[in-house]
Amino acid sequence: MPGLFQRLLSPRRRRPRWDHQDPSVRAHAALQLDAGDHAALKTLSRDSDASVRQAALSRLSDPDTLLAWHREAASPESLARLIDVIGGREMPALDLSRRLTLVDSVDEHALLDALVEQGDNQTLRLTALARIEDETRLIHHASDNGIAAVRLAAAERVSSPAGLSTLVKQAKRDKQVARLARERLARQRADAEQQAAASAERERLLEALEAHAHRPWEPTYDTRLKHWVKAWEALADGAGQPQHQRFDIAVARCRQLIAEHEHHHRELERVKREKAAAQATREGILEALEQALNTVSASEPLTAEAMEALASRWQLQSERWQSVSDDYGVSDAYAARHAELEHRVQTLWQAWERLAQLDLELRQALEQGDDTTPILARLDWPKTLPPTALVEDARRQAATAVAPQEAARDSSAPAWDEQVLGTQLDQLEAELDSGRYRPAAQIQRQLRQQLDASTATLPAALEQRWKQLTARLAELRDWRGFVAAPKREELLTAIEALAEAHEQSDAERHRRHQQLIREWRQLGDAAANRELAQRFRAASDALHTQLAAWESELANLERDNLARREALCEQLETLLDNPAEDADPDALRRIRDAAQEQWDQHWPVPKRRAAALGRRFARLRQRLQTLIDARAGDNASHKRELVAEAQRLAEQEGPAQQRADQAKQLQQRWRELGRAPKGVEQTLWRQFRSHCDTIFAARDALRGEQQARQQQRFDAMQALIDKLDAWQPTHAGERDVLDAALAEAQRLSPLPHSRRSEGMERRWQGIVHAREVTLERLELVAQARTWPDYRRWLEQMIAGEALDPEPPAALRQRLQQRQMQTPLSADDAEEGLQRCLVQLSLLAGEPIPETLEPLRLEVQVARLNDALGRPPTPPEELEQTLLRLFTIAPLEASLWARYASSFDALLGRLSRAGHEGVDTR
Repeated sequence: MPGLFQRLLSPRRRRPRWDHQDPSVRAHAALQLDAGDHAALKTLSRDSDASVRQAALSRLSDPDTLLAWHREAASPESLARLIDVIGGREMPALDLSRRLTLVDSVDEHALLDALVEQGDNQTLRLTALARIEDETRLIHHASDNGIAAVRLAAAERVSSPAGLSTLVKQAKRDKQVARLARERLARQRADAEQQAAASAERERLLEALEAHAHRPWEPTYDTRLKHWVKAWEALADGAGQPQHQRFDIAVARCRQLIAEHEHHHRELERVKREKAAAQATREGILEALEQALNTVSASEPLTAEAMEALASRWQLQSERWQSVSDDYGVSDAYAARHAELEHRVQTLWQAWERLAQLDLELRQALEQGDDTTPILARLDWPKTLPPTALVEDARRQAATAVAPQEAARDSSAPAWDEQVLGTQLDQLEAELDSGRYRPAAQIQRQLRQQLDASTATLPAALEQRWKQLTARLAELRDWRGFVAAPKREELLTAIEALAEAHEQSDAERHRRHQQLIREWRQLGDAAANRELAQRFRAASDALHTQLAAWESELANLERDNLARREALCEQLETLLDNPAEDADPDALRRIRDAAQEQWDQHWPVPKRRAAALGRRFARLRQRLQTLIDARAGDNASHKRELVAEAQRLAEQEGPAQQRADQAKQLQQRWRELGRAPKGVEQTLWRQFRSHCDTIFAARDALRGEQQARQQQRFDAMQALIDKLDAWQPTHAGERDVLDAALAEAQRLSPLPHSRRSEGMERRWQGIVHAREVTLERLELVAQARTWPDYRRWLEQMIAGEALDPEPPAALRQRLQQRQMQTPLSADDAEEGLQRCLVQLSLLAGEPIPETLEPLRLEVQVARLNDALGRPPTPPEELEQTLLRLFTIAPLEASLWARYASSFDALLGRLSRAGHEGVDTR
C-alpha cells in the first residue's frame, strides 16, 4: 500500500518516444531526432530491432562517428551505412580526398570488400583494395569486380601458385586477368623448374667437389678447382645453408691438399738447397783440413802447440764432416778426398809419436856428440813436415859427420835458377801483400824445403829478399796471434760460464758446447798456448760430466734412429728387389718422399755408422728413382699415344658431338695413367689439351649454330602466334587463314623441347581452339541465315509445288530419299517436328517447352550416339536438322503452321551475330 500511494501521489515522468516499447514507434522517433543528439542516436544504433538501428544510423552522416560506433558495436546496418557514406552512394557525397583518408584507417575486411565492390570511384576502390592482404579475397575481386582496372590490380597481387591456378579458373569474364594469371603461373613454374635445375646443378657441383677433395694431386688439380668454384659462384644465390657448408668444407679440403702439395714441393726445394749447402760445407771442410795441414807444414820449427792446433782443428772438421754425412750421405769422390787427407794426418801423427819415443835417445846422442844418422833413419821424418828444433839439431850434427862428402857434392852442385826462384818470391810477396797467411806460409815452406835440399848458396840479392819476406811472414803470424788472443779469451770465458749455467736445458747447453768447440778449433794455432788450452779442455770435460745422463739418452736415441734407418733401408731393398709390374710412378714417388721424410725424422744417429748407412740409403734412393723414371717413361709413351689419338680426332671430319664424347674418353684414360717424367708431363699435357680444346671448340660452334636455328624457329613460331592472336575472324569464309596458319605451324614443328616451347604450344593450342570456336559460330550464323530459303522450299513441298529456286544437292538427295521411304502417321510426323524443335533449342541454348521436355533425353542420347564417330560441328548439325524436316512425310500444312513460329524464333536467335549462348558442343 505505501508503494501504491507513493506512485499515485508522485508526479509521472514522461518517457521519450525513442525509448518506447514499440519498435515502430522507436524507429519513427529516431527519424525525427536531431542529428546532433549523439547520445540518443548511439543508444538507438545499438537497439535490438534492425529497423530502429537503420533509422538511427540514417540520421548520422559523420563518417568518423560512424566508424567509432561500428568498431564499438558492429552490425549489418552500421556496415551498410558506412558503405553508403564512404562508398559515395549517399548524396551529396563526401569529398573524395576525405573518403580516401578514411579508407586508409579502415581495417575491417567486410567493409573493405564492400568498398572494393560498391565504391563509386575507381581510385576509392583501388585504395580499399590496397588495404586487403588476404589472397582469397584478392582472387574474388580479380574475378568478379565490375571495373577492369580493379580486377587487374587485384590479379597483380596474387602471387602463390595455388592462387594463380584458382584465378585462371575463375577469371572467365576478363581475358586480360586470365592471361596475366596464366603468364605469371607459367613464369613461376618456369622459375621453379629453373631453380630445380639450378639445385640439381649445384648438387652435381658439390658431388664433383667432394669427389675432387679426395683425389690425389695432379697438374690440373688447381685448375679444376677454380673452374668448379667459378661455376658455383654463378649458382650460389639460391643455395641453402647446408649446401654452402658442404661447398666450404669441400673447397677447404681441396685447398688444404693444394697447400700440402705446395708445402711438400717447398720441402723438396729446401732439401735440395740444404744438400747443395751440405756439398758446399763438405768442400769447406776439406779445404779447411788441407789448410790445417798446410799450416802445420809451414810451421818452422815445428812445435807441440802447432800439432795440438792441428789435432783440435782436425777434430772439429771431422765432427762437421760426420754431421753432414749423417744428414745427407757422402759421395765416393768426397769420401776418397777425405780418406786421403786422413791418411796424411795419420802420417804426421805417426811421425810425431815416433819423435816422442826417440826424444830421449836423440837428446843423449846430441849431448855425447854421436852420429845421429841411424836415429834419424829410424825416425823417418816426413819431408812435408817441418822439423822440430830437436830434429833440426840432429840433422845438423849428422851433417857435420859427413862434411867431406857434402863438400864434394857442394863443389859439383848446380847453381840456383834465379828466374824460377824470383817468381816464387814474387808469389810469396803477393800473398803477404794481400794478408793471406796460409797460402803465404805454404809457399814459404816449399821454398825452405828447396833451400834445405840444396847445398848451393843463394845470390846476395835473393838472400836479402828471402830474409825480408820471412820476417814479414813472422810478423803476419804474430799479428794473427794478436787478433786471435781476445777471441780465445772470449771463448774461454763463454765455456766456463756455460759450465756454471745449470738453469739452461741440457740440449741447449750441449748445442752451445759444440759451437764453442768448433769456434775454438777454427782459430787454429793463432795465439795458442798450453795454459788456455788446458783451461778450455777442463771446462769442456766438466760440461761432458754434467751432460753425461743427457748424452746417454742421446746415445740411446741415436741407436733407435739407427735401427729405424736400417729397417727403412731393408724395406726399400725388399721393394726394389721385387717391384710390381704395374707399379704406379705416382705411388713410387710417394714412397720415395715418405722414405726421405722418415729418414730425416730418424736423426741423430751414431757418427761412426752414419756415413756408411747414408751411402747405402743414397744408393737405394737412386735405384728407386731409376725405377720411377722407367715407369714414368712408360706412362710418357702411353700419353704420347693419347696425344696422337687426340690429334687425329681433332683433324678428322665427323659429327662434332661424337668426337667430343671420344675426347672425353681420352681424357678419362689420361687421368687413369700416372704422371710422366717432370717436364715431359707438362709438354704432353699442353699438346693433349690443345687438341681437346680444338675438338670442344668445334662442338661449341655446332651448338651455337643449332641454337641460332632453334632461336629462328622460336621467333618464327612466336610471330605466327602473335599474328593469329591479333586476328579476329569476321565471317565464315576466313577459315583459309586459320588453315594457312596451321600449315605454317606444322612446317615449324616440332620445336626443341624446353619450357619455352611447352608454353608456346599451350598458348598456340588455346588460340587455335578459340579461333575454331569463333569460325564455327560464324558458320552457324551463316547457316542459320539460310532458313528463309529452307522454309520457302518446305512450304512449296507441302503445297506440292516445284521448288524455286533450285535447292542444293544435299536437299535434292533428301527429297529423293523421302519419295522412297514409307509415309508416316500424323503422330509420327508431329513427333519428328518436335524432335527437330528440341534439337534446335539445344543448339541455340533456348529453354525447351514443358510439353517437349520428355524428348530432351532422347535427343541428347541421339546426339551422343552420333558423336561416337566424328561429332558434327554446330553448322553441320544445324544443316542436318534442317534437312531432316524434308524427310517428314506426310507433313500437313496445319501441322506445320502450329510449329512454324517456334522454328522462326529459334533460327532467328541463331542467325543473330554475338550469340554468346549458343551450345557448340
